[in-house]
Amino acid sequence: MSLSTLAPPCQLAALFQELATKWRQETAFLSSTTEIATHPAYQRIIGFGPQAIPLILAELSNKPEPWFWALTAITGENPVATDDQGKIQAMAKAWLDWGHENGWLA
Repeated sequence: MSLSTLAPPCQLAALFQELATKWRQETAFLSSTTEIATHPAYQRIIGFGPQAIPLILAELSNKPEPWFWALTAITGENPVATDDQGKIQAMAKAWLDWGHENGWLA
Protein backbone atom coordinates (compact mmCIF):
# COMPACT_ATOMS: atom_id res chain seq x y z
CA MET A 1 0.00 0.00 0.00
CA SER A 2 1.38 3.42 -0.85
CA LEU A 3 0.68 6.75 0.73
CA SER A 4 0.19 10.08 -0.97
CA THR A 5 0.15 13.33 0.94
CA LEU A 6 -3.57 13.60 0.24
CA ALA A 7 -4.49 10.05 1.20
CA PRO A 8 -8.05 9.69 2.44
CA PRO A 9 -8.19 9.25 6.24
CA CYS A 10 -9.38 5.63 5.96
CA GLN A 11 -6.40 4.71 3.76
CA LEU A 12 -4.01 6.53 6.05
CA ALA A 13 -5.47 4.79 9.12
CA ALA A 14 -5.20 1.39 7.43
CA LEU A 15 -1.59 1.97 6.43
CA PHE A 16 -0.81 3.29 9.90
CA GLN A 17 -2.21 0.12 11.48
CA GLU A 18 -0.28 -2.07 9.03
CA LEU A 19 2.98 -0.28 9.79
CA ALA A 20 2.33 -0.13 13.55
CA THR A 21 1.68 -3.88 13.62
CA LYS A 22 4.88 -4.58 11.67
CA TRP A 23 6.83 -2.25 13.98
CA ARG A 24 5.46 -3.94 17.11
CA GLN A 25 6.20 -7.43 15.81
CA GLU A 26 9.72 -6.65 14.66
CA THR A 27 10.75 -4.65 17.73
CA ALA A 28 9.00 -6.65 20.45
CA PHE A 29 12.24 -8.06 21.83
CA LEU A 30 14.47 -5.02 21.37
CA SER A 31 15.62 -3.00 24.36
CA SER A 32 17.36 -0.23 22.44
CA THR A 33 15.15 2.86 22.13
CA THR A 34 17.24 3.92 19.15
CA GLU A 35 16.63 0.62 17.33
CA ILE A 36 12.92 0.77 18.15
CA ALA A 37 12.58 4.37 16.91
CA THR A 38 14.68 3.90 13.80
CA HIS A 39 12.77 0.85 12.58
CA PRO A 40 11.69 1.47 8.96
CA ALA A 41 7.95 1.12 9.72
CA TYR A 42 8.19 3.63 12.58
CA GLN A 43 10.10 6.01 10.35
CA ARG A 44 7.42 5.74 7.65
CA ILE A 45 4.82 6.67 10.26
CA ILE A 46 6.87 9.73 11.19
CA GLY A 47 6.89 10.52 7.48
CA PHE A 48 3.10 10.91 7.55
CA GLY A 49 3.72 14.19 9.36
CA PRO A 50 0.91 15.85 11.32
CA GLN A 51 -1.65 13.42 9.84
CA ALA A 52 -0.15 10.76 12.11
CA ILE A 53 -0.67 12.71 15.34
CA PRO A 54 -4.29 11.70 16.03
CA LEU A 55 -3.52 8.09 15.04
CA ILE A 56 -0.54 7.91 17.40
CA LEU A 57 -2.45 9.60 20.24
CA ALA A 58 -5.30 7.11 19.79
CA GLU A 59 -2.79 4.28 20.09
CA LEU A 60 -1.33 5.85 23.24
CA SER A 61 -4.78 6.14 24.80
CA ASN A 62 -5.37 2.42 24.22
CA LYS A 63 -1.93 1.13 25.15
CA PRO A 64 1.10 3.18 26.16
CA GLU A 65 3.96 2.32 23.83
CA PRO A 66 7.10 4.19 22.81
CA TRP A 67 5.49 6.61 20.36
CA PHE A 68 7.18 9.58 22.06
CA TRP A 69 10.10 9.88 19.66
CA ALA A 70 7.66 10.01 16.72
CA LEU A 71 5.47 12.63 18.39
CA THR A 72 8.47 14.80 19.20
CA ALA A 73 9.84 14.41 15.66
CA ILE A 74 6.50 15.39 14.11
CA THR A 75 5.52 18.20 16.48
CA GLY A 76 8.88 19.59 17.57
CA GLU A 77 7.56 19.51 21.13
CA ASN A 78 8.08 17.40 24.23
CA PRO A 79 5.51 17.93 26.98
CA VAL A 80 7.05 15.26 29.23
CA ALA A 81 8.50 16.57 32.49
CA THR A 82 12.15 15.77 33.10
CA ASP A 83 11.23 13.67 36.16
CA ASP A 84 8.86 11.57 34.01
CA GLN A 85 11.36 10.69 31.29
CA GLY A 86 11.48 6.91 30.92
CA LYS A 87 8.17 6.38 32.74
CA ILE A 88 5.90 5.10 29.96
CA GLN A 89 2.58 5.72 31.74
CA ALA A 90 3.51 9.27 32.76
CA MET A 91 4.92 10.03 29.32
CA ALA A 92 1.75 8.77 27.66
CA LYS A 93 -0.38 10.90 29.97
CA ALA A 94 1.70 13.99 29.20
CA TRP A 95 1.25 13.46 25.47
CA LEU A 96 -2.46 12.73 25.80
CA ASP A 97 -2.88 15.91 27.87
CA TRP A 98 -0.94 17.77 25.17
CA GLY A 99 -3.24 16.27 22.53
CA HIS A 100 -6.33 17.54 24.36
CA GLU A 101 -4.82 20.98 24.97
CA ASN A 102 -3.80 21.37 21.33
CA GLY A 103 -7.00 20.13 19.74
CA TRP A 104 -5.75 16.76 18.50
CA LEU A 105 -8.09 14.85 20.81
CA ALA A 106 -11.67 15.62 21.77
